Amino acid sequence: MHKGRINIKDIAKALGVAPSTVSRALSNQGRVSPKTKASIMELAEKWGYRPNPFARNLQKNKSGLIGLILPEFTHHYFAKVLSGVNKIINQSDYRLIINVHEGSVEKEKEIVKMLSEMHVDGVLASYARETDDFEHYLSLIEEEVPLVFVDRMCEDLDASYVISDDFDGSRLAIDHLVQSGARRIAYISGPDRLSTTFTRLTGYKEVMNKHSLPHPDHWVLPTNGSDWTEQLEHLVMNENIDALLAYSDYLAFDAVQVLRRLGKRVPEDVAVVGFADEPIASYMTPQLTSVHQPAFEMGQKAAGILLDELSNPSQAISSLVLPNQLIARDSTKSDHSRLHKTG
Repeated sequence: MHKGRINIKDIAKALGVAPSTVSRALSNQGRVSPKTKASIMELAEKWGYRPNPFARNLQKNKSGLIGLILPEFTHHYFAKVLSGVNKIINQSDYRLIINVHEGSVEKEKEIVKMLSEMHVDGVLASYARETDDFEHYLSLIEEEVPLVFVDRMCEDLDASYVISDDFDGSRLAIDHLVQSGARRIAYISGPDRLSTTFTRLTGYKEVMNKHSLPHPDHWVLPTNGSDWTEQLEHLVMNENIDALLAYSDYLAFDAVQVLRRLGKRVPEDVAVVGFADEPIASYMTPQLTSVHQPAFEMGQKAAGILLDELSNPSQAISSLVLPNQLIARDSTKSDHSRLHKTG
């Protein structure tokens, strides 16, 4: 009885034949005499030989691996994206390599390099908020590795992406606030370099224009490298702001704490809407009205697009935008429907 993991060379040595002969017999490819093939198959079964799928795939110029790059998966949103991706990949012949860059551009570059060296067959990625140079992703495209962005898009690269309709998400939020009586609505913005930040801010401005409502530049509170809470205090106390739209539920939560500290009631004095519909939206007091993003579906769609591109390399680039929903809760005043959909 042979001990340890059995390989083709072990069987070849025991039978006095070439490893290539064993390989042809086990794969049922090429010419091998019936007697030799029978001996090889008998010994392989006796010793419990199992083929190495990784080595077999490398021979086919495939690894059978797909790389997934996320900012993190401790927060509910990206955990749902991961769950959606994993469900689709698990139904395929591929296996998922999960990586987290934690917002570090350098770590993101290292991950891309590692995945390239592992010869992954495709990559799904949500890049870091500080990423402004996409050369590392361009190298994947040049190596003909299919790349699909999730919850992000990059106009500089010829790569597929799946995002939610953040522009219309802002429209849903502002329309809801206006319907509930708000007129002086400020916006708490997100990380400077993310496509989602630009799209949500653009939506805020254009919908405010549509309603002919004021929105001077200083009503947009940047959260990168500045104490936006002091600016918020000034707006609430001196400019009669009566509503806030925040880039995320976590920023909305912080805003509610500021309002409470100032003695302002939510939603009676200032209504608040967040973005993403994280669990915190339901747990905080008052419960937060939020734009719900289809994170699980986003992960599913992105994985599906990647698998399609792997099976059909000539397939055209996909640009998929999924609709959001507004979930109305106690942080806004409304007698209207509790659920509004985009599209």
